[in-house]
Amino acid sequence: MKWAGNKAAERTTSLFSPRGAAQYIKQVDVGWAAVIMLLVAGLSIPILTILLKLFEGPGESWGHIVEFLLADYVINSCILALCAGSLALAFGIGPAWIVSRYEFPFRRLFEWLLIIPLAIPNYLTAYAYAGLFDYGGLIQQLIASGDVTSSAGRINIMNIWGLSFVLASSLYPYVYVTTRSFFLNQSSTQLSTALLLGAGEARVFWKVALPMARPAIAAGLFLVLMEVLNDYGAAYYFGVPTFTTAIFRSWFGLGEPDTSIYLSALLCLFVLLLIFAERFQRRKKGYDTRRSDTSMPRKALPLFAQWGLLIVCLVPIAAGFGLPFGQMIYWGSITWSNVLDSSYFTIVGYSVLLAAITALLCVCISYLLIYGSKWSRSQGVKHISKIAILGYAVPGVVIAVGIIIPGLMFDKWLIGFMQQYAGVGIGFVINGTLIGLILAYCVRFMAVSYNPIEANSKRVGESVSHASQVLGAPKWRRTFFINMPLLQKGLWSGALLVFVDVMKELPITLLLKPYGVMTLSAKAYEFASDERIAESAIPSLMIIAAGLLPIIFLNKLIRS
Repeated sequence: MKWAGNKAAERTTSLFSPRGAAQYIKQVDVGWAAVIMLLVAGLSIPILTILLKLFEGPGESWGHIVEFLLADYVINSCILALCAGSLALAFGIGPAWIVSRYEFPFRRLFEWLLIIPLAIPNYLTAYAYAGLFDYGGLIQQLIASGDVTSSAGRINIMNIWGLSFVLASSLYPYVYVTTRSFFLNQSSTQLSTALLLGAGEARVFWKVALPMARPAIAAGLFLVLMEVLNDYGAAYYFGVPTFTTAIFRSWFGLGEPDTSIYLSALLCLFVLLLIFAERFQRRKKGYDTRRSDTSMPRKALPLFAQWGLLIVCLVPIAAGFGLPFGQMIYWGSITWSNVLDSSYFTIVGYSVLLAAITALLCVCISYLLIYGSKWSRSQGVKHISKIAILGYAVPGVVIAVGIIIPGLMFDKWLIGFMQQYAGVGIGFVINGTLIGLILAYCVRFMAVSYNPIEANSKRVGESVSHASQVLGAPKWRRTFFINMPLLQKGLWSGALLVFVDVMKELPITLLLKPYGVMTLSAKAYEFASDERIAESAIPSLMIIAAGLLPIIFLNKLIRS
């Protein structure tokens, strides 16, 4: 032991000696290491800005917010996270087990229909439900047809409980996708053993399948909670004060960026607590993550039981897609002639352009982060490259605030520099421009493109790339003629998912979009804010149409 300890100490000492450091630097590709560091630094600017601005103190209204409003923000955010998360688990886990374990009518159709609510942003679902439960809405008309008085029979959904239901109906596919993927690929040994020992179907689910699926369930639930905390459009329309609505109000209503930064920091702390709570909960638990070579055969049940399973799967589909989509179709049919005009070509053009550019940039940067860290030949650089994808765990409104402040500082410096040394007057480059908006999108959705590409690269391996390297192929040739064709599925899936997320994104768009530029999400929000909720159907339906293709593609990826 003493000899081993001396050896370890000798290696450590040699690393920090001039000769050891020189050898280490010689092994590392400094150029690629510098590229990765620059990319990570650029994508980390919003979070670093929030941290640094905390030392400058809050705005004038901070004391009033702490005394009278902060408790409401915390309580409402906790209630939304708890209720929406619990209901999303109920909507997602049960159907995931049913379509993976049992055979029943229309099962293959339900496999992808259960994912389809992801095509509708949660704020659009909120608008639709507000219309359904309004005085002239479908639900209210059904209640009135039952001879129930309007005062006693009207259901008020415009509160925190209704908002929890709306968010859960819109976001449960995150839980469904991760859980179903696990159930399809889990080892069948434990399930077969439990059945042979006499355990019934219910006991196998609760005691064997569900505990083993806990990491997948936790991953889906984490995504749900991140989206709940990031929501602005639904919470604002339902009149529920949360951290996100408070940040908007502090910035635009009170004109106090410093106060909004403090609220953003508290929201980030809320997110970190969720991450640490999950890690702490499963710190000493082990899970069997081996992929099954032989899948468990689906069980056929009696006919009445099959139709019961079909109804169970139909409930979340109807809540998350059927009712909202039907309401949008109805609104669109009565308002399209008054709303749809030539300006929509420009709105669609801006939306598609922003989504396409962001998707392309995210895919390219993700590829550089993954392969650049490998080419750097440094484990430290590989670990540091992961920092670039942390933006997905940060609410969009926080990222927007973190872009505005350093962007304004850079613009002022650049304007002064160009005026003094070049005699040229220029406008803002980051703030109020498409550049700042696209940068914020990239920070927010980098993980969406990074994860599919990384998973595909691990599946493909590096043997072909190494063989081409031995044969003398340069990096650019290996990139375009070997790596990219092999990673085609990961590249396309990452690009499509980013494209849809950008089309749906609302908080970043509202805060950073240039004057005179309108997107479909901002147009739908504008109509709803002006109480022209029926007119919001046309841009909403366009967003939904843009999201359907990636949903179908995602279902094929899960099945394969």
